[in-house]
Amino acid sequence: MSTPDISATWAFDPHELPADGNLLQACKSEFKNNFNCKPFKFNHSLHRSGLFEISRIMEVAENMMKKNGNFCAINFRHGSVASKFSDMPHSSQLREAFAHVGETATWIKLTQAQYYDPEYAKVLDQVTEELEGLSDFPLRRDMTWRTMTLLIASPKIATPFHIDHETNFLFQIQGAKDVCLFPATDRELVPDQEVERYYGGNFEAAHYRQEMQDRGTIFRIAPGDVVHHPSLAPHWVRNDNNVSVSISISYCMKSLERRARVYQANYILRKFGLKPLSPGVSPIRDNLKRLFMSTLEHRNPKTFAEVVHEPLNRFKSPLNAARRMVRR
Repeated sequence: MSTPDISATWAFDPHELPADGNLLQACKSEFKNNFNCKPFKFNHSLHRSGLFEISRIMEVAENMMKKNGNFCAINFRHGSVASKFSDMPHSSQLREAFAHVGETATWIKLTQAQYYDPEYAKVLDQVTEELEGLSDFPLRRDMTWRTMTLLIASPKIATPFHIDHETNFLFQIQGAKDVCLFPATDRELVPDQEVERYYGGNFEAAHYRQEMQDRGTIFRIAPGDVVHHPSLAPHWVRNDNNVSVSISISYCMKSLERRARVYQANYILRKFGLKPLSPGVSPIRDNLKRLFMSTLEHRNPKTFAEVVHEPLNRFKSPLNAARRMVRR
């Protein structure tokens, strides 16, 4: 496969949108009732916009490389649903990964693409506005961080089982794949301690349990489909025999960080040998934990790490310094 031509000039074509100009088509009552509670599918028109062809995405990727953006390419040849991202080799040869994505077992991830393409930023703004209208939730007021992530995957590869803090919407642009989502509140599937370790900085803390696979719902998505991932909903993805292009639009929100602070406080308490109560069991204790952790929050966060992990990092910092002093 030859290297894609990235010399073309692109623009959003409004004629490719529905007559009402909306990017999203969904049942408002279903959306409102299930938003950030249960996974569900709806429709979009971005696959007809011409903005997310692989050659255009590669242009954005090259811009990212020049500016040290957040991107990665991983070889998933020996990967499976039960694998860990860290088990598989990473590549710095992004152009080569794009050129051979149809022939190899490659997974490419480009995070915060909206900062490298003004048209992508416009799309993210419009999607955010439409999601707020469908959910009747003050998303723009509540969100603390957001990103448009571009995902390109080779035929037949599987993305490992994992959880995410953010509430997420996965837009399928090219190809088809299966997305398996599990209930976000199933603490038998992903126990409290695994969620605590996730919020402690271990992004691979959730373990796949094959014997509980029947608790998941598999969503078949093709171009024009969107599937909603509630925050902490465990999931895996398996690609069809085709190159897949997807857009992941994710939001951190104040309401999600409040829960995260309880898990982080429990992570600390467990390190001291205690057995903390799960979030939701004691509202009074949850509020105390939240109040303590909130004193360590970043006041003007700009990154995911600053939004989600700053309180725990600040708590750990003097402890780590004390340990280093003791070792001397």
